[in-house]
Amino acid sequence: MGYLFVYGTLLSSYDEKTSHDHLKKFSTFVGKSHINGKLYMVDYYPGVVPCQEKSIVRGELYLVTDEEALFKFLDKFEEYNPNDVEHSEYIRIKVKAILKSSNEEVEAWTYAYNQPTDDLELLPRGDFMNEYHK
Repeated sequence: MGYLFVYGTLLSSYDEKTSHDHLKKFSTFVGKSHINGKLYMVDYYPGVVPCQEKSIVRGELYLVTDEEALFKFLDKFEEYNPNDVEHSEYIRIKVKAILKSSNEEVEAWTYAYNQPTDDLELLPRGDFMNEYHK
């Protein structure tokens, strides 16, 4: 089993719950967390670009209980094609997530935005639910 970090429309507090229902079915909520990265608005949903700067993206950490089932759904949902990474909107990568409650660092999967960000709005606080989705 591994971990998954989510930061956008998969968050438990997001209004549209269909995608989150799959997450709940195949994983268990661990807690609030963050990663190093920059958060951009792609459309009505955000995209994270990991970076080593002090910029952070806030989200949630989940313990995945059925990787095959969850990633089969999420890869399609996130438009990630491991056989055509160049044209995928997102790619699934490993990041270091920090749990808010304990400052524990864990390696987690996340979906990183895989297209140019030049014309996208930056969310400077890295917090989709509080900066954009109100």
